[in-house]
Amino acid sequence: MRPATPLPFVRVLTWACRGGLCAFIGLYTLCAVLNMQLGYQGNENTELTALVWREWRHVVLGQVARLLTAHTVLGLLAGLGLGLGAWGVGVKRWSAAFLWGLGGSLLLALLALLGDMAHHPHLYAATLYTRAEWTRALLLAVSQTSPAPWRALAALLITISPVLALWRLGRERRGEVRTPRRAPAALKPLGVAVLGALLMGLLLAWNPGPVASERPRRPNLLILASDGLRPDHLSGNGYPRLTSPNIDRLMREGSHFEETLVQIPRTGPSWTTLLSSQWAGQHPIRHTMVGPEARAQSFPTLATALREAGWRTEVLSDYAGDIFSRLPLGFEHVSAPAFNFPELIRQRMLITQVTLLPWTALVPSFFPERQQFPELTDPSPLAASTRRALDGFRSDEPFALLVFASVTHFPYAAPHPHEGQFLAPGERGPWRFGATPQMEPPRVSPSDSDKAALVANYDASVLAFDAFVGRTMEELERRGLAEDTLVVVLSDHGEHLEESDRGMGHGEHLWGGEALRVPFILRWPGKVAAGREVATRARAIDVAPTLLELLGVEAPARFQGRSLASQLTPEREPAVLEELPALLETDLWFSDRDGQRYQQFRLPYPWLYETMRAEPGTGDLSLKPEWEETVERARHRGLYLGRWKLLELPTREGLRVELYDVRADPEERHEVSAAHPEVVAELRARLHRERTWGESTESY
Repeated sequence: MRPATPLPFVRVLTWACRGGLCAFIGLYTLCAVLNMQLGYQGNENTELTALVWREWRHVVLGQVARLLTAHTVLGLLAGLGLGLGAWGVGVKRWSAAFLWGLGGSLLLALLALLGDMAHHPHLYAATLYTRAEWTRALLLAVSQTSPAPWRALAALLITISPVLALWRLGRERRGEVRTPRRAPAALKPLGVAVLGALLMGLLLAWNPGPVASERPRRPNLLILASDGLRPDHLSGNGYPRLTSPNIDRLMREGSHFEETLVQIPRTGPSWTTLLSSQWAGQHPIRHTMVGPEARAQSFPTLATALREAGWRTEVLSDYAGDIFSRLPLGFEHVSAPAFNFPELIRQRMLITQVTLLPWTALVPSFFPERQQFPELTDPSPLAASTRRALDGFRSDEPFALLVFASVTHFPYAAPHPHEGQFLAPGERGPWRFGATPQMEPPRVSPSDSDKAALVANYDASVLAFDAFVGRTMEELERRGLAEDTLVVVLSDHGEHLEESDRGMGHGEHLWGGEALRVPFILRWPGKVAAGREVATRARAIDVAPTLLELLGVEAPARFQGRSLASQLTPEREPAVLEELPALLETDLWFSDRDGQRYQQFRLPYPWLYETMRAEPGTGDLSLKPEWEETVERARHRGLYLGRWKLLELPTREGLRVELYDVRADPEERHEVSAAHPEVVAELRARLHRERTWGESTESY
């Protein structure tokens, strides 16, 4: 009996590709079968799932086609690469070539998954942490390990196959082996092609960036912001954990305000107020789910003022910054993800494909919804975008760049190496990988260890943002721009982290200052005092006028805030300024049944599943017009003025008024309206007067 001879090259590749294709299609099918329910950050609703299938079936089917295409391409490429190795070792049966492609593809997918799981464990928690005990154990075991070994093994598996093929070619040339059919000519220049691709990649990756040959005639502005960043969790403000060494350095080299207050602690309306220097109500962005009419209106902002004065204006953001692509905030260039119902469907379908997720970063343009994952808020891609933006600015024109990160937004998904750094050893509770406010009440109240895990994840996210700030400052210094750039650290709101009865998240209520206070740090050597803590209370509407005055640009006439630049002058003690009211409002309520305390003190309207609409054509999410008046009437409102904080809470039983002495009671735990009726009367009159802006400001 004649000994079996090695299979020809083409047959080996054909069967190996079939094996790789079967592996990846099987992985797609497994993930799809195990994750059929549409949910968003733990919130699932059967009616919403039915609506998606009824109204957006074409989006679902289109995403299925894209996912299948991606798995098909990956399977064929994996089989092709592994087939080279199978041919290199001289497989003699088609079944061996098939198993080589199948088993190698599964091993490659596993190694890639483990590497990405170690880097971004929060991304996999939604589908693995509560799926089964073994998937939970796997995620816990892999998290807080380095992704490097897993990725090195995957890279070794990918590279060993062409090495084996080249080794066999060498043996053939020496006459050590004989085959029934030589490798096609296309294989011979394989090494040259691979080497050329590697050299091209190195040339593309090597980009030292332009070094400014001359100093700009006017200063630059760089705003580094993160969603939900609390100033009291910065180590430079006395927080016991070392969460912000780079931001602390900016505080030492510049000035920061002791207290800066936002009006509506939700991203869209808050950023609009910060940039327009107008209260919500003066500008048209009244709440998070504004409709197309409000989004179509234009108004002056910090960006429009700087653009008209000759600055290049640009904003970069990841997940939470979709408002910059949806709202008219005046930036010349916007790089921010979209957020609409079709994109939400694609996003939620993609996140269930856990074996595909590691590969989506290779060709991000094929799956742009990857940028929208709340569970994937690694600032590294944002840092790369920031470097590219800095490279694109000319040295003879000033730039104004706003970079908005999302890592400190729930679910507080810090990447490796910061993930889990502050967790208690052995933490395995439901909030081990962060948490998100839920639309319905929890089945079990969070324990003290759960709350500690929540804060630990948040603090790790602060540390991740701080590292991004440090890298960005290094980029400025490398380009020689650090001395000519006004650097600002800012946020749109703070966060409630289950302190007492205040819940989690932001925007639902106005109790306490955790969601209302934001950092406002400014560094500009020689122009801004170093190491100064400014006692004057800053309001959201004061931010843009302050920055414009520092940059030497006149503020638009419609701006309502005042500049606090005089408080920042070096070598001069700041003058005492008159206290002005800081207005406060809640945003719309997403739920009417989440069990939180604010539900007891509000006018009722249904939850978001009933009040929200997906606009025809675009799928943009907005409030149904018939609910606008109800939402407006139901808002909680208030103000800070001097030592007092006043709240007005419309309820079924009538208006509830609360008063807090924030100097004697900085945590705002003791309501004292009964003891100070004259203060209540005065502040209520002031609140009403401040909110009658229509008489003095053009209505939009």
